Amino acid sequence: MSPELNYRNGMSLGWRLCFILSLFATIPRLIFVWPSIFEHAEIGTGILDICIQFIISFEFAWMFMYICLHYTYQMPSWFNRQNAWTQGGLMIALFFAINEILFQLKLALDDNNNDMLVFRVVYYLYHILLLLAILGFRNFLLTTQENHRIGLENEQLKREQLKAQLEALRNQLNPHFLFNALNILNISIATNPDLAQRIVLDLSDILRYNLKVQNQSLILLTDELAAARAYLDLYKARFGEKIAFNFIDAETSKQWYIIPLSLQLLIENAIKHNVISSQHVLFIEVKLNEEEKQVIVMNTLNKKLNVVGTGIGLQNLDKRYKIQTGQKPLLIEDEQQFIVKVPLIEAP
Repeated sequence: MSPELNYRNGMSLGWRLCFILSLFATIPRLIFVWPSIFEHAEIGTGILDICIQFIISFEFAWMFMYICLHYTYQMPSWFNRQNAWTQGGLMIALFFAINEILFQLKLALDDNNNDMLVFRVVYYLYHILLLLAILGFRNFLLTTQENHRIGLENEQLKREQLKAQLEALRNQLNPHFLFNALNILNISIATNPDLAQRIVLDLSDILRYNLKVQNQSLILLTDELAAARAYLDLYKARFGEKIAFNFIDAETSKQWYIIPLSLQLLIENAIKHNVISSQHVLFIEVKLNEEEKQVIVMNTLNKKLNVVGTGIGLQNLDKRYKIQTGQKPLLIEDEQQFIVKVPLIEAP
């Protein structure tokens, strides 16, 4: 929801609150003048007194409600451009100035000034209570707005996770992937039984891992690294010496967490967009940097000319990290390599 729409909604609720607060502020005055209402000669004066009290209370409440909502939603204004100390001083000065102006107006409209000192004290107390109610209303709006924002981010995160899971399943279970894996498996059964067994285990690990993380927003880094290694092993079985990979400092005793399928997405992105041949060996490096709280995925660059990347996978990863952790993966690209630094998350 845009700040302008929030502001309009706040104003809509604000004037209603000012009306209610003015009614409550009028009740003590109503009790005070109630006996005179039953006196025919004083009935007009009593009703006028109540109306004056209501109007003045409403004007005071509305002035500060207007300022408060402008400040809350950071609407463009001279006041919002000042520092906190200046704003606080202005609010205090404005409180006393408006109180005094309205108080003198009330005295001018009210013929009964016998209890002026007591009335001045009570008058200021009324408005302090009004101001506290307005500040409470502001906190209510901020809490509601924050809860709404968190709810929207959670829904967006769920959608992004679902997109990532569907994308991962599509990459894993698309006909080309399965055909290549099963074709290599079929050849290896007769020529290299050990490789065939490893292919079956790797494929099983990948599918099991994907099912495991479907409903998880975070996963242990060690599990993600194991799945990434199995994923690369399958491509290694397919491309042989045309692809190489290395895991550096991947062993850790600390429980780091990562968003599921992050590494697999980056690996798939590298394989999809780069030429893999005897002349152009694709090298992928996965490095754990605990000091910087990052896992770094690097691949050599030799881009395919006929593949136009949409960037959806990287955008998805970026959004999921931003929503869930407030951080974003760092992308570095030059003529020779493409590097993504994925933030690590400490125990949730």
